[in-house]
Amino acid sequence: MHFLHLSDTHIRNDYTTNSFTSPIFSDEFNPTDSFKKTLDHINRNAKETETHYEFALITGDLVHEGDPTDYQLFKSIWKEKMGDLPYFFCRGNHDRRQAFATGMAVSVNEDGDYIDQTDYQGLRIITLDSAQDGGHEGVISKRQLDQLKEWLAEPAEKGTIVLLHHPLAWEESEIKTEVPTGFEETIENSDILGIFVGHIHQGSLAYYGNKLQTMVEAISFGVDEFPNKSVFTNRTGYNSCTISEGHLSIHSVVMSPSQTVIGGCKKPVTENV
Repeated sequence: MHFLHLSDTHIRNDYTTNSFTSPIFSDEFNPTDSFKKTLDHINRNAKETETHYEFALITGDLVHEGDPTDYQLFKSIWKEKMGDLPYFFCRGNHDRRQAFATGMAVSVNEDGDYIDQTDYQGLRIITLDSAQDGGHEGVISKRQLDQLKEWLAEPAEKGTIVLLHHPLAWEESEIKTEVPTGFEETIENSDILGIFVGHIHQGSLAYYGNKLQTMVEAISFGVDEFPNKSVFTNRTGYNSCTISEGHLSIHSVVMSPSQTVIGGCKKPVTENV
């Protein structure tokens, strides 16, 4: 089973009307164009490698503090480039609660959180909502934990994957997701194969509750963290993922800066090169 992991698309119809996006994006480089270029690259690469993607995960910040029309732009680009390829998504801290629910046409729970469970050909896909109003870092509510326990009570035929925006495990202690007591144990004692996150705009792997957490490069821009500052770059990328016989594998693709071909060799390799 092949699928895509993308994150932090930060789509807007107009980047000049937001105080954060206006200084760093331009007609030459902006998340909307990066989104289109990434999807074009995915399609070309899939054709060349004869890879058939069955679905995609998009782990939050679909738009950047926009309204329902920005979500319509997001969906129209996806439809234009990817046709009817299904995608599963979660809310990020830059997805405003009401605009997200309206624009993506989803229902929310009593707390206003978007959480969901879908069976995709025997694979259970669970969406959690770690975004909070007015806060940058993640929070998982007790209500979400109770629902998660109910969903995970019985193993799925092909296991479970979970997507949320904020990382559950990260090297900087101040960048973490607040979770209720028993959350990590619930993750550990489950059939979860992998946890898919975004938010940090970097690609990395970590473990949480003895489950693999994969963080993907952002579609919009990259971030390099230093002790006293965060540096934004033009790095973008996505992950190509495979589940086979209950095992998850991840292939990271960096889109920008562009790479230069310096050589190659034919396969199969018969000599030590």
